[in-house]
Amino acid sequence: MAARHLGIEHVTVVVPTFRRERGLARLLEGLARQEGPGVGWDVVVVDNDDPPGAEGVFAAHADRLPVPARLVREPARGASNARNRGIAEASGDVVAFIDDDVDPRPDWLRLLLVPLREGRAEGVGGRVLLDPSIPRPRWFNESVLGHYLAMLDLGEHETDIEPDRYVLTASAAFRTDLLRRIGGMDPALGPQDGRPLFNDDVLLCRRFMATGSRLRYVPDAIVTHDAPPARLRRGYILRRMYAQGRSDWVMDRRILTAHRLGGAVRQLLWLVDRMRKRVDEGALRRWTMYQAAYDLAYTAGFLRETAASLGRRPAAVGRDGVR
Repeated sequence: MAARHLGIEHVTVVVPTFRRERGLARLLEGLARQEGPGVGWDVVVVDNDDPPGAEGVFAAHADRLPVPARLVREPARGASNARNRGIAEASGDVVAFIDDDVDPRPDWLRLLLVPLREGRAEGVGGRVLLDPSIPRPRWFNESVLGHYLAMLDLGEHETDIEPDRYVLTASAAFRTDLLRRIGGMDPALGPQDGRPLFNDDVLLCRRFMATGSRLRYVPDAIVTHDAPPARLRRGYILRRMYAQGRSDWVMDRRILTAHRLGGAVRQLLWLVDRMRKRVDEGALRRWTMYQAAYDLAYTAGFLRETAASLGRRPAAVGRDGVR
């Protein structure tokens, strides 16, 4: 088991950013309003764009922060590369991650750190809610589809994260030494310019808990995540499911390459079983048809990565999602 750390002296808040000027400005304003977390803290903004990138926004807001802040540039594209740069730059014994498309409540950082400061966990994740001001279409089932838009709501009570669950780096904090021990995030996963993959958070949590470290959900540490209307469309959800299939294969690639045809046979058997269930549910029901389309899109994405691996070449970049 990982050692139980009771003392936290300093926290580095890491903000990866890529071409979201308004979002970054709002986030920095939110950080400027943070209540004192009870320990020292600083901010590192990791710009993943070419110069000048976020320089103007950062310069306009850095002086309003109550703590030291600096901007660094990570030339290797991808959210995972940006977060890994933040881990490398961190001076705190805890790294707190937050995204440039969320708005934190003033008590976010203070509440997020409580289980760490009290020695009840080595990593924590807060609640991530979708912007309530954006109208939802009637067909959008938030409890089923919300997590595909980066929502995380595991209930009202603080609880341990089980090995099959995860938290989101839109609102999370981890012991810095443990993040470095596991090698940070997998650069093959996570949003990249023109290659919309996911599961970066999932694999990070898997690796973190595999060390014996405890991960805890903190429901009162809340950030509100953007919910762009363009993502509240069926076409986006289909593209998102396609990207999820790709991401799941990439995350488990080392295991799947040992399976017949890189896991393609197993995935097709899964799809057949799902289609049978959809028929039993009532093939002509609208929600059942949506679900069947999602299953097909997911399988198409999974098989794309399978085929790319069998061909021993990287999959071509396509316009099948958004960052």
